Amino acid sequence: MIRTFAAVVSIPALLLAASCAPGPDTAMNAQSSDTCFTSDRVINFRAGATPSVYVKAIGGDVFELQTFGPCRDIDAAYSIGLAPLAGESYRTCVGDGIDLQVAAGGVAANRCRARVVKKLSEEEVAALPSRYRP
Repeated sequence: MIRTFAAVVSIPALLLAASCAPGPDTAMNAQSSDTCFTSDRVINFRAGATPSVYVKAIGGDVFELQTFGPCRDIDAAYSIGLAPLAGESYRTCVGDGIDLQVAAGGVAANRCRARVVKKLSEEEVAALPSRYRP
């Protein structure tokens, strides 16, 4: 009976302790925070050579996204929306998949799947042709 009572008390305690552990959105390494941006805080974008799209986040960081296949009207888009493919966090990091919503020419937004490929260095941004630089 004492063992049963101990098991009944210890299982909720373990679950409570596990709920306090850091999850994927609270990873504590500098590399991940340096290669992430908040996707609802993108201030500019430009379509690059297919399949690349470049986005500039608040703070000036530029990230390269690559679409999976053609993304219709991305060259003529006047706005894009970024939404996570999994979960509800808007923290987007290199390697994450996202849903691109492309608004162009007064038609309904097109949807494209993309992946965050890398964060560009200042030198890489400067080396981009001006028409691709966000």
